[in-house]
Amino acid sequence: MGKRVQGAKSGKMKSNIRTMGSALGPRMMIDGREVDYFCGTSYYALHGDPRVIGAACEATCQYGMGPGTIMASPPLLEVEARAAEFFETEDAQYIISGYLGDMLLVQSLSGDYDVIFVDAASHYSVFDGIRSTGKRVIPFYHLDADDLARKLQDNLRPKEIPLVMSDGVFPVTGAIAPLREYVKVLASYDGALLCVDDSHAVGVIGEKGQGSLEYCGVQGKNRYLTGTLSKAFGGLGGIIPGDRDLMDKITRNVRIPVGASPPSTAAAAASAMGLKILSEHPEMRMQLWSNVAYMRTGLRELGIDLPDSPIPIVAVTALSGVDLKRVQQDLEKEGVLVAYVPPHGYSDAPNMESLRIAVFSTHTQEQIDRLLKSLGKLV
Repeated sequence: MGKRVQGAKSGKMKSNIRTMGSALGPRMMIDGREVDYFCGTSYYALHGDPRVIGAACEATCQYGMGPGTIMASPPLLEVEARAAEFFETEDAQYIISGYLGDMLLVQSLSGDYDVIFVDAASHYSVFDGIRSTGKRVIPFYHLDADDLARKLQDNLRPKEIPLVMSDGVFPVTGAIAPLREYVKVLASYDGALLCVDDSHAVGVIGEKGQGSLEYCGVQGKNRYLTGTLSKAFGGLGGIIPGDRDLMDKITRNVRIPVGASPPSTAAAAASAMGLKILSEHPEMRMQLWSNVAYMRTGLRELGIDLPDSPIPIVAVTALSGVDLKRVQQDLEKEGVLVAYVPPHGYSDAPNMESLRIAVFSTHTQEQIDRLLKSLGKLV
């Protein structure tokens, strides 16, 4: 009897969903075929690391799948302790999903601001989160500090305090929010807050891997981030590092940690191990940045205009006379998998088609060269 894909309805699956045949990594089985994998967000391939998998299995055998009522399992507590150490904060809040982190953060701070100003291309989770507050929401143009300044001036009433929110790193283009410029704009407003969804930045950029606030040199009072452990760290769930005052506000103002189940024991143990590995091995981050630089240099040599950036998301857009959908399909035939994004196909996707290339620290130069060689024949 043939194997059935669990969860499929009447044998049907969405046409854009592929089937994994191995753990995430630079080379893996997808739809029954081995390919060089340049998609996704497992920037250190920790989702398939034996240490991460071993920690998940060991914790599950000892503590079961989930925590008991009025109790926290040691892996859950370890995640928060290791996150606080990684981000050099007094504490951290661990929740079931990074998607909920934006909602938790803005709700926890709800008594500290009056109006939310948000980058118009922010992730869906940002908009879902800020709408839950019932506050006025004013979008500003994508990555545009000048428009932010205009919107603040035009929309704030006397004594109102703004909260500015944005992705730290945008998921399709890899653009880094101009946080230094935002901070300069906010300097004129007493008590102004800056919050970033740093899901694609934590563990990746900044000298210590603490994300876009660190990278832009704007960490400090009234600067907050929410991130995920399901990308760079190889685990699962959302994390909000901060001081004890923020943790108290979360306890007082937010129902998510109380009403939603916490992450599973396996997810917590995997996340804790991912934090431990990246804390103890900063050379992994150096290797990631090296691979990113190698990829960007190679793409420029093909005539593709790209900025210098340490971000492992490389967007190839709008090549004259080139059908990028066909390019993606032809690359896949050669065993190289990159993501095709149609115009406006995701939260920050531009109004033109693009290829999204994700670089891992574990990609070899030979793999990158294969991608560049194949791409060079097609563009």
